[in-house]
Amino acid sequence: MTQEPDYFDIEITLQTLKYATRQLVAELDMERVVFHALHSIADFSNSSKLSLLLLNSDSTSADVAGILIDGEFSTPNEQISIRNTPLAEVLETKKSGIYDILRKRSYPIPTSKIFHTETKCRCLPLVGTNHKVIGFLNFEDKTSQIIHKNHQEILTVLTTLIAMTIENARLFQLATIDGLTGLYVRRYFDIRLKEEITRLKRIDSNLAIIMMDIDHFKSINDTFGHQQGDIVLTELASILKNTIRRDLDIPCRYGGEEFVAILPGTNQEGAIVLAERIRKRCEDFQFRSLSDDPIRVTISGGVASINSNTIITKEELFEIADKKLYEAKQAGRNKIRF
Repeated sequence: MTQEPDYFDIEITLQTLKYATRQLVAELDMERVVFHALHSIADFSNSSKLSLLLLNSDSTSADVAGILIDGEFSTPNEQISIRNTPLAEVLETKKSGIYDILRKRSYPIPTSKIFHTETKCRCLPLVGTNHKVIGFLNFEDKTSQIIHKNHQEILTVLTTLIAMTIENARLFQLATIDGLTGLYVRRYFDIRLKEEITRLKRIDSNLAIIMMDIDHFKSINDTFGHQQGDIVLTELASILKNTIRRDLDIPCRYGGEEFVAILPGTNQEGAIVLAERIRKRCEDFQFRSLSDDPIRVTISGGVASINSNTIITKEELFEIADKKLYEAKQAGRNKIRF
């Protein structure tokens, strides 16, 4: 007697796959791509411990791009060697495998060592364009659990989709992200500011921008060297990214030592509060110094805002913020003007 297929299970599986696909293709931010990738694989594998590794250019090591442990996502910022490990085997064969788990880590990494435990590590290759492996997806797998052939096919489809999305995110980063600071570049700022102003014509909302400039940055380069100047730029960018709303505001490096943040849905008062917070955190921050001399860094800023009833062009809005920045400089620096 032929067993009837479980159509209800198939329908749920297809709906989940459709949702996972939408979540992945909608993202261009690498961290968000990794976040959705791990959650998607967790849904299909029923695993609570997963890791995603991205292969480095030398193909001898990989960065831990993200882990998912009992629903909690994090980015360990660790690098592991793949030499003489099952990862090298998966890289060469481009085929998934089940291995023992490296016990010394909190997240699943396959190992060649033999541990007689029920829990194993399933390693899936992320195969991108030109049939090239770009990374690995690992998850805890109970040997008593048999993944149905249909689910194995879905995992293959998902890992291919994840690999393609990661490649797209990398291309997006190359085109829009400043290599030193990790902030968006000026061209992306111009595009997004125009988009946000256009959006104000459709909805009742606010929009603000903060224009910031490092005070006496030239003297930092002249006195301590350009390497020290790069450290200041990088750490100030981190202050900016950690102060703004992560998934909504748009931080950009506009020029050499000039930064600008687009603040959708923020009015003048909110933008002033945020600008002052950034200024104060910069003033209080202990910047890493390459010499014995401490580095003191301050910024000046200008704020400009509009709403759905006071729409102007992006050039006019930027000019207002730039003028206010100039006023802050003229007033003695380490100030915010609006």
